[in-house]
Amino acid sequence: MRLLFLLTLLLITYSCGTSKGVSSENMGKFKDQHPEFAAQFQNKVKDIYTEKEMYGDFIFAVVDEQGLAYSFALNREILDGEASSLDNDAPLYIASSTKSFTGTLLKILEQKNVLDLNKSLQEYLPQLNYSDSIDTGNISIKNLLNHTHGTFSTSMTWKTAFLGYNGGNEELIEDLNTDFLFDPSGNYRYSNVGPIIAGMVAENVTGKTWNALMEEHIFTPLQMENTSANITDYAIEDIRPSLTVTKERGIIEKGIYKSDITMHASGGIISTINDLSKWLAANINQDNVLLNNGSWSDLQTATTAQDKKYYTYQRNGYSLGWDIAEYQNNKILTRFGGLAGISFHISFMPEKKVGIIAFSNDNRAYLLPHLMANYGYNLINKQSADSILNIEKAGLDKSFKREDDIQYPNDSELLIANNDNESIVGTYKSTTNWPTIEIYREDDHYIFNWGVLKGKIFGNDKGGYSSHLGVLSRNFKISNDTLKTGSLVYEKVKS
Repeated sequence: MRLLFLLTLLLITYSCGTSKGVSSENMGKFKDQHPEFAAQFQNKVKDIYTEKEMYGDFIFAVVDEQGLAYSFALNREILDGEASSLDNDAPLYIASSTKSFTGTLLKILEQKNVLDLNKSLQEYLPQLNYSDSIDTGNISIKNLLNHTHGTFSTSMTWKTAFLGYNGGNEELIEDLNTDFLFDPSGNYRYSNVGPIIAGMVAENVTGKTWNALMEEHIFTPLQMENTSANITDYAIEDIRPSLTVTKERGIIEKGIYKSDITMHASGGIISTINDLSKWLAANINQDNVLLNNGSWSDLQTATTAQDKKYYTYQRNGYSLGWDIAEYQNNKILTRFGGLAGISFHISFMPEKKVGIIAFSNDNRAYLLPHLMANYGYNLINKQSADSILNIEKAGLDKSFKREDDIQYPNDSELLIANNDNESIVGTYKSTTNWPTIEIYREDDHYIFNWGVLKGKIFGNDKGGYSSHLGVLSRNFKISNDTLKTGSLVYEKVKS
């Protein structure tokens, strides 16, 4: 039976998602060059998946100069021998991996003489002035892309990533002008802010939206036909969702916590393994379909220093969209992304001419894509892959247990709809231009609707309330028609 199971998985491995413009010849070549890779890899990830009693999806791909070389998909349906919609054409949210696309877009616009990355924010977006307390003449577009601009805005970050907004770039610029922090050191400080502003610059100088520019200058030239910066280009049920999971209760919540308004230049692309393999191959090849050889340099070499370690990757620099790191004495460019349960990995080793894409959506397993990417590289590079994995898996074990131990409220703790609780129902307006909060009754309970997010309301033992909004949880209190959540104050709208 085990042999039959392995044969089934082998068939899945070499047939998954090869339907749209993917070279079976290249996949056959990889199989010939690495005849034991498939069996070793799939057995290892299957063992970890079953050991941890995971839910949801894991999908993995190896990419070389010719494109997709190997792929493998795993979830409970596949393990049970059932049909699954998880394949190389399944839409995946890539989160902060979007930043490498945005950096490339701005470099393309520079090559086309539309803008100059060394010119200032003051020149290209003069309406952003930080209330005249920051000299934007000293902030270049390159500073925005490599996170050395020094600015941050909580309200802008939350609106673009989670809550949404109605006033377009004008509203976001107003937030930046009035609600900001500034570090003048010029040191690397990672956030969503810089690439989002760079996207605004691109829109300001071209008159086209960031979404449209991505389509025109990257997706279409690379024939990434199933890739978009708009959620509404997909049937929502087709996008692989975030999963919130615990061992005791299984899947607590699942969903796509993004809408068109929260798809942005730092985290706003849906794509597929087949399409992403084209993107990664273009980077591996420094393909002149997008850029000339000189232009690729800023995208693949450090434009600023950093000294940070994430999991097994010692990062020493940042280009215009990629972290420059080292793994097992090899230079590796990485750009990871995460949201709620989604964990996305994309990386490549430029000297080895090979890259890896990996995705999972069980919130407890956010290190799994990185662990298995490392395992894949070590198999390809003929390192001691199994012994290295045994060491690195300790990080996954620790983080998985920590997430698994989180206590989420259950329906027995719901705030039950009754006359005593009805007073909280209503619309609450922020005193500082944050998105509106609406509380309303649904069946026998209440819903907390903050911007584009919503969740059930639970009572807590501190006399207040809480709501899990999928991508985040929020505690709040209401007294005399004033709602307070964290440092934010909302007043109830009188009917």
